[in-house]
Order: sequence, then C-alpha cells, then structure tokens
Amino acid sequence: MNHYTTSLEINRSAADVFKAISSQLDGWWGHQDHPVTELGTVFKVSWGEPWYQFKAVKYLPNEEMIWECIDANQIINGLEGVQKEWVGTNVHWRLKSLGDARTQLNFKHEGLVPTFICFNVCSRAWTDFLQQHLVSYLEGHP
Repeated sequence: MNHYTTSLEINRSAADVFKAISSQLDGWWGHQDHPVTELGTVFKVSWGEPWYQFKAVKYLPNEEMIWECIDANQIINGLEGVQKEWVGTNVHWRLKSLGDARTQLNFKHEGLVPTFICFNVCSRAWTDFLQQHLVSYLEGHP
C-alpha cells in the first residue's frame, strides 16, 4: 500500500516540534480540544463541523508519537462517502534531531491510501499543513 508519507527538516529543536504536534495544533492545523500529554490521550481536532478524534497509541516525548483515528466527521465539498474514511488509520510522527536546533520530521498517515475517496484532497492538505503551516508556525514562533 502507498500510504501518504513526507519528510521535512525544520529549523527548531525536536522538543519544539514535539510540542507543536502534541499541544499546539491550534497554531497551525485546527482547533485542539486538549493537549496530548501521555499515552492513551483522546483528543479532537476540529474546524467547526468537520472534526477528527484521535487516541495517542504511542507517546515518546521529543521522539515519536502515533495517533489512531477513532472517530471522524470529515466533510469535503464535492466528495461523498468520506465522513468516516479516516477511522482506523494511524498518523505517525517521528522526530530525529539533526543538531544545531534542527529536526527531521518523518510523517506517515498509515491507511491514507490511493483507494480512499479523499486521498488526493487529504494528501494535498497534509502537504500544505506540514510543509507550509507547521514549518512557518515553528520557524516564526519564539
């Protein structure tokens, strides 16, 4: 299966990147109802009516985190049948310190595959949120 993956370098420490992906989603992705602070944390990310609910199934501070999508109300204009498409997929965040306050982020949305109705839209959205919004947020955030 060709799961959505990307890798990028960010000019911030692994601790800063981990903080942004665990407790500062409001700053670059969507409204986060509460921070991910430990294994088993259940949280929701929303944009008004559309939302995703995740559970942290791996939590290694400043190194790795995996979220399992446990419920969703995905709404994409013009696409039918996508409401629960992410349920059962896993979002992987792996961080590697490169020194000099630089971090490599290896990202995989396991289960987001080309057979998904939302694959093209969701892949483009992940690319934009990670490579543009997250990087801008971190590199422009003290």
